[in-house]
Amino acid sequence: MTGLERIVEKIAAENKSATDAMIEQTSEQANRMLAYAREQANAKAQRVVDDAKKEADRIVSVAKSQAESVTRKRYLEIRNAVVNDVLSAAYERIAAFDDEQYFELLLRLCIRNAEKGEGVLYLNARDLAHMPADFQDSINAAIYETGAVQVSREPMDIENGFVLVYGDIEVNCTLRAVFDEKMDALKDLLQPLLFA
Repeated sequence: MTGLERIVEKIAAENKSATDAMIEQTSEQANRMLAYAREQANAKAQRVVDDAKKEADRIVSVAKSQAESVTRKRYLEIRNAVVNDVLSAAYERIAAFDDEQYFELLLRLCIRNAEKGEGVLYLNARDLAHMPADFQDSINAAIYETGAVQVSREPMDIENGFVLVYGDIEVNCTLRAVFDEKMDALKDLLQPLLFA
């Protein structure tokens, strides 16, 4: 081998060694960059997954809250419907009392609602025809200390019950008016009985 060949070979060996070192250094740098990129991608992916889980949890929570709200609203609607049905049935039952029960109820209502002074009690035509002979006397015996009531022989156009008139003041004691006036109190009484 000549001197020139040895010099070329030595330069080639040195270049190969330098190239190998450069390749190794570049490869290590590329591996570090790749590892860093993977780390960043994994962290970003984890953040996306975490955010998606949080959003999914939020959506589920909102949906659950809305479902509970709809359920509560529907439950209250059903409860109110049941209470209204019971009160409607009670009204119908009272309106269908036989004459003795019916006029006993009217007597109690009249005593409770009588004002001071002289009043006129108006019934509908059917009730005038079925009124017990001693109805007016029974009322007046109960309220004699504060006033008196005279039952008008002229019927009033009302469904049931009566209207008491004291001059310009009318006391509406039709069953519907009494039920409507006491509706909230009746509902409050029924709720615990029906939904204990």
